Amino acid sequence: MATREEMAAVVLEYCRAETEKDKDAWLALFASDAVHEDPVGARMNSGIEKIAEFWDSFQGYDLELYVTEPPIVCGNEAVAIMRAKMGPADSRTETGTIVDQFIFDDDGKIKALRAFYGAGG
Repeated sequence: MATREEMAAVVLEYCRAETEKDKDAWLALFASDAVHEDPVGARMNSGIEKIAEFWDSFQGYDLELYVTEPPIVCGNEAVAIMRAKMGPADSRTETGTIVDQFIFDDDGKIKALRAFYGAGG
């Protein structure tokens, strides 16, 4: 099983790769059979191919994703409290709180991720 530090590092790398538009690094964080639900209740992406399609679908938002406090890691799971900035440089908006739940496999890859968020700041 991955260590707490390794799982926390994956959460931070998830944010870095998304912010820097590093699709290959972002996808490399996931197990091949991962499930990515973003947002919860609206969109379920199963497997790397569907997760890659999801990546492509949100690139127009020019997201800058960041944690607002250190990830909480218990067992093989982590919870990250985050926010995001998005939109054109001259009129970026900030989201409200985002809470992502990560479940890791024994190799430290994301096997499930659920993103909880709502509209507004």
